[in-house]
Amino acid sequence: MLRSLYIKNIALFEECKVTLGEGLNVLSGETGAGKSLVIDSLIFVLGGKTDKSLIRYGEKSAMVEAVFEVDEDSPVFDELGIERDNVIIVKRTMTESKNDVRVNGEVFSLGMLRKLTAQAVDILGQHEHQSLLKTSAHLKLLDKYDPDIENVKADYLSTYSEYKRFSAALEDFGDDAYRERRKEILEFQIEDIKKVDPKVDEEDELIKKRDKYRNSEKFVEGVSGAYNALDSDEIGVGVLIARALQSLRPVSKFDDGIEEIERRLEEAKIELEDIRDTLSSYAEDFEYDPREAERIERRVDAIKSLKRKYGGSVENVLEFLKEAEAEYEELTGADEKIEDLKNELSKCLTSLYKKAKALSDKRRETAVKFEKAIIKELNDLAMKGTRFQASFNEFPSFEDFEDALTENGVDEVEFLISPNVGEPLRSLSKIASGGEMSRFMLAVKNITADLEGIDAMVFDEIDTGISGKVAETVAEKLYNISVGRQVIAVTHLPQLASFADNHYLISKSVTDGKTHTSVVLLSEEDKIKEVARLAGADTAAAKEHAKEMIKRANEYKGKVKK
Repeated sequence: MLRSLYIKNIALFEECKVTLGEGLNVLSGETGAGKSLVIDSLIFVLGGKTDKSLIRYGEKSAMVEAVFEVDEDSPVFDELGIERDNVIIVKRTMTESKNDVRVNGEVFSLGMLRKLTAQAVDILGQHEHQSLLKTSAHLKLLDKYDPDIENVKADYLSTYSEYKRFSAALEDFGDDAYRERRKEILEFQIEDIKKVDPKVDEEDELIKKRDKYRNSEKFVEGVSGAYNALDSDEIGVGVLIARALQSLRPVSKFDDGIEEIERRLEEAKIELEDIRDTLSSYAEDFEYDPREAERIERRVDAIKSLKRKYGGSVENVLEFLKEAEAEYEELTGADEKIEDLKNELSKCLTSLYKKAKALSDKRRETAVKFEKAIIKELNDLAMKGTRFQASFNEFPSFEDFEDALTENGVDEVEFLISPNVGEPLRSLSKIASGGEMSRFMLAVKNITADLEGIDAMVFDEIDTGISGKVAETVAEKLYNISVGRQVIAVTHLPQLASFADNHYLISKSVTDGKTHTSVVLLSEEDKIKEVARLAGADTAAAKEHAKEMIKRANEYKGKVKK
């Protein structure tokens, strides 16, 4: 529900805030006062296309802010990443060069904004409508009209899901040529990996051995140098330790500390001799083998090549091998599996055909009731003789059935109308008379308002071309729609104005050489004056007539609410 609309620098509006209520909100005023600008501002903030010429003369930017009260459980919060709240504030600013959209302070694209507001407000004018003129909406309306359709459709959808699963499984196998090509590729990849047969952690050990061979001369030189340093009779560490021991032995008995040092030197001597012997073994045992060095080089390169091709690590290569072998085995036995899938798909299609037919039959049965309900509404609106039809496509044969399948079945529906006797049925968009289109939309909305789940509806002078008794009927039907939701109606009809739960007067004035438009919520007394003005007079008798109209409207409203 739209709680408020703040307009700044939109054409004649310098700054204006409109607080709206539940039920029927009526906007009226003199011709040229700016009634349509309120609707233009609403279309703008909802994400509609607009003209930069709407920016007030002399200003660089225009802005509209709308505050909506919403259900916190709405899925739109998760879909668009908005923090859950019962209030959504939409702010759209326009300059000569750009648009800026904010929702609860967050930057939004126009696409995201339109998705957000699509189910919040529906704007209806004489020749345009956000959903009714789209044939894609006709099937949805028909399905919502009869709740039993949803049960039939749910049964259809369960089988349709199976059909999609079998179809996807078959598609994954591809055709015979694809499978053969795929098997050849897998066979090469499997052989490529198995030929090398890499082991986890093997590469690190190979690289160490490779580096040792690459630096064999330096290795031997280093080991030999260390050995010689320990084994030298002149300056070796062993000689130095021996000299130290020789010096300490005569005096160690005089001091426990010196005796401990002597023991540690003995241990160091033994450890050094062991290290020297180990180094000797390294030097004696190491022999450069060019064939082994070449083998290691080739193996390191082979493992690196596998890593480049199949995953970046030996673990990933082995996982790739496992998956490739499984896929190869599956493709090898594909013929049998494909035959099984085709049999399952065939049985599924047979069942789906029957369920699609049942769904279509239910829709066609419902369409008859829907047509009668629409015609009754149109008769109330002085459109007797009008023909209305929910036109269906021809149900396909079983041979053509699969090509027509969608999650909604195979039905395509378009609403057709003939407002005048003797004229052919035509699509809604081709209705010539604005008054006829207005009444038709009102008839449909009077039936479908509860089905569409839209919280707020805006009727922009859809009463054009209507007067007399029909105008009173239009007022009653608009009020019917407003019960339980919010309706905003721009009107020039006193009959409709008399039904207002909240009546706003739009007027313009000139201050300091500039024109300003304002919107004021009328008191009960001012509402009487405005209804009288709309009726065409500003006399005591006109005011009494206006009071009588409002009284009759209140009596009707009281009956409806009961």
